[in-house]
Amino acid sequence: MERFRADGHLTDEALTALVRDDGLDQLCRLELAEHLSFCDACLQRYTDLLCGTELLTPERSCQETLWARVRARTLRLVTSRYATAAAAVALALTVLWGGQRIQFSRPILPEGRPRLAERLQDWPERWNDALSGTLSGVTDFFDGLRPEIITSGPEDRK
Repeated sequence: MERFRADGHLTDEALTALVRDDGLDQLCRLELAEHLSFCDACLQRYTDLLCGTELLTPERSCQETLWARVRARTLRLVTSRYATAAAAVALALTVLWGGQRIQFSRPILPEGRPRLAERLQDWPERWNDALSGTLSGVTDFFDGLRPEIITSGPEDRK
């Protein structure tokens, strides 16, 4: 059997043998498959020959079970997305509308306590006092260590 024509393409006989799986050894099949991998004209002729053959039919159709799975998954996705969105909207509306009805029976701040604006007017002085108090505590700590350092100088070691 001649596999290639003079122009380098596959013969009709070789393509028919490949479709029917007739009398081709492994090396011949590999040669034909390699040629089909890069020659579009022969691949088109091979595909046309395959279209005329009978296709395999499955024992049972998976179309109905597949559609049922697709519908169930779609329903699950849509439900979870809308349920999350509905819960977020319900929470937002509860906070928005429910917050207007909250009334306190007593004032939040005691009467003797100064307001925030009054407390903020003198914050630089209070902050400076707090900072200086902290720094003086640190310096007092190190001042307490100074006599020990002086008494243990090089002249005391002799």
